[in-house]
Amino acid sequence: MTLGDIPRRGARRFPAKTALVFGDVRLSWAEVNGRVNRLVHVLAARGVHKGDRVAILALNDHRYLETYWALAKLGAIAVPLNYRLVEHELATLLDHSEPIGMIAGSGYVEPALILREQIDPLRWVIALEGDVPGADAYEALLASGSPEEPRPAAGSDDPFAIMYTSGTTGLPKGALVTHGNLESNVYNQAIADKADPDDVNLTATPLYHMGGLFMSTTYTSLGCTNVILESFIAEDVLRTIERERVTVCLLVPTMLNMVLNDPARAAHDAGSLRLVFYGGSSMPVALLRRAIAELGCSFTQGYGLTETIEATFLTASDHVLDGDPERERRLSSAGREAVSAEVRIVDERYREVPAGEIGEVQIRSPSVITEYWRAPEETRDAIRDGWFCTGDVGFRDDSGYLFIVDRSKDVIISGGTNIYPREVEEVIYGHPGVLEAAVVGLPDEKWGEAVNAVVVIREGHEVSERELIDYCDGRMAGYKKPKAVEFVDALPRNASGKILKRELRERFGAHARSGAA
Repeated sequence: MTLGDIPRRGARRFPAKTALVFGDVRLSWAEVNGRVNRLVHVLAARGVHKGDRVAILALNDHRYLETYWALAKLGAIAVPLNYRLVEHELATLLDHSEPIGMIAGSGYVEPALILREQIDPLRWVIALEGDVPGADAYEALLASGSPEEPRPAAGSDDPFAIMYTSGTTGLPKGALVTHGNLESNVYNQAIADKADPDDVNLTATPLYHMGGLFMSTTYTSLGCTNVILESFIAEDVLRTIERERVTVCLLVPTMLNMVLNDPARAAHDAGSLRLVFYGGSSMPVALLRRAIAELGCSFTQGYGLTETIEATFLTASDHVLDGDPERERRLSSAGREAVSAEVRIVDERYREVPAGEIGEVQIRSPSVITEYWRAPEETRDAIRDGWFCTGDVGFRDDSGYLFIVDRSKDVIISGGTNIYPREVEEVIYGHPGVLEAAVVGLPDEKWGEAVNAVVVIREGHEVSERELIDYCDGRMAGYKKPKAVEFVDALPRNASGKILKRELRERFGAHARSGAA
């Protein structure tokens, strides 16, 4: 399968069924496939060939998926860009990927035209909305294209996209994702989710990110209806679930927290939801328990990276609130291996360690990339004998459940002892006045690093630094307790919801070095 097969097969199997919903736009599978084919012929006339790169800079839109599928039919490589990046950051990625053209959404056409003047290979810009001098209008181009089905140009092993990693710990790298990588994940996720062609999937996470891409790919592959929101707003999610009778959606922990705490939640009927899929960052158990109790639907967690997609799943049957201690403990796990994936834990010499011992998580699966784009050294460092080195620290129990302890770069070494921030965060999240928390290590003259918590207080509550530190007494070993607590209005996050701990260390590290924290 290639991603170009999705609209073609959807049109064969369910021609009149609604395929994509975006605002007031509702398109059947037959209509979508015709539009995709028109775009294929338009791009081919512009000289787009197999292996060429085309960048996408836009918020979510039904035309985002149309573009993905058209490039897939051409065998071209999509380069989805993070719309939050500033001009010089975008220029760095464009210099690296060398696309010949860019498709830009509303608000991003002018930056795209400026970048076209800076990047030699970038020859043209297509605007999804309106008429902008210097850019061609998407809908006008489609009207000139042929709806005829093109000859397939790509195979399963061919690249589909260069997906730039989120860069929470450093500069983004270009993961070269193949059609086969995503096909493998479709099977894994469809089994884990018990997905059905009658499901209605809501896409509220960015389509430039792997989460939005793989979730949409899984459910559209089955011929499901895919409802797209331009961006995440909690009340819009609730309103859309009610209006479109959404059955499945991906919500990263931050989004789920915002949905649960939205004042408008009681006014909207979310009874159509059968499953919330979550992942992307660690889920505090206190938040997960609340979500299970209040939303009344099933939950599935997927663990993986941009480079691996989903390697393990904690399925609906594992999300039990009143189970025995073993089942309760599993709520903090990432589940067990996907059908076609293998996970192992290794020490610093890449030797596999026994169950219960902590080490680096490594993954081997058909959904794992084989290289980073034009980065042979990074590829060699990341992939060893077919195993992808995640940089995550974790362990497996005797039943094969994977527990992610933390990112290796986030582990705090205080007085020569490893402290895992997630463990401290789990405790802090249990305080009724805490909405969100992040724990980082900051420089300390005595201990090397000291545990520091950065906390967002729940509306209507007052919490002091001393109260939170005292709250940790008896709930963890004394050496793990925060030495200081900083209160902020919001935690810095990337567009996929991951907390940018690097920014927290930079922001509060100077205070720590001067002895103020």
